[in-house]
Amino acid sequence: MRGEFIRAFPRPLSAARRTTSSGCLFFVHCGNDKFRRLSMLGFGRKKEKEVRVLICQHLESVRATVEEMKLSMNEYLAGDIKNAKENGFQAHRLEKVADAGRREIIEKLHKGAFLPVFREDLIRLVAQQDKIADRAESCCDFFLTQRPAVPEKFMEQFKELMNASATTITPYVKAIENMFSDYTVVKTNIREVNTQEEKADTVEWHLTRDIFCSDLPLAEKLHLRRLISHVVCISDVIEDAADDLDILMVKYQI
Repeated sequence: MRGEFIRAFPRPLSAARRTTSSGCLFFVHCGNDKFRRLSMLGFGRKKEKEVRVLICQHLESVRATVEEMKLSMNEYLAGDIKNAKENGFQAHRLEKVADAGRREIIEKLHKGAFLPVFREDLIRLVAQQDKIADRAESCCDFFLTQRPAVPEKFMEQFKELMNASATTITPYVKAIENMFSDYTVVKTNIREVNTQEEKADTVEWHLTRDIFCSDLPLAEKLHLRRLISHVVCISDVIEDAADDLDILMVKYQI
């Protein structure tokens, strides 16, 4: 084997698959021309492998933050404030872990992982990914501190909205896990992110209309509208991160 390397952003080809402890998939292949092209971007070195693992670890912290936020809001809507606060605290803790992970990734990049032409786009992607955890934490802070009163007739719609917005993280996770291995899987899951975000937007539109057509006082309507905005902001930011990933894949697909 004249040149073994870890292949990033591949077109479909015959290759052996490796799975890292973080769950990310990588391809092993050989070939002089492609090896030289990948080497120019810096793929395959120890520092780059470390960054790939860190990105997956950061993603897991982000995903867990969204999950804790979802649990917290469902408990809040059910009137279980004690457990809602506990899950909200876990979301806050995980967001801090995600922040630390983002800083560690940037530090690795500053120390020479990947070439400068690739670092900027990778930093932008990680920063956008980190915003997902930020928005999830902000959503928890809003309903746990301001305690908006959600009428029973809107309860199921709010649960549907939360589920639609939070579920957007699932295809995004799959896309990131395959960003260094399978371009087709990445594109498929980016499209799924867009589809799921549109579902959240549809639920948002109907819920907003129903609230403002109701006989609630205007102040309560506006308060509920702010809660809606915090919830759908999560799926919006996930879609933004998926768009950044899409651009990165197009620029550096080999």
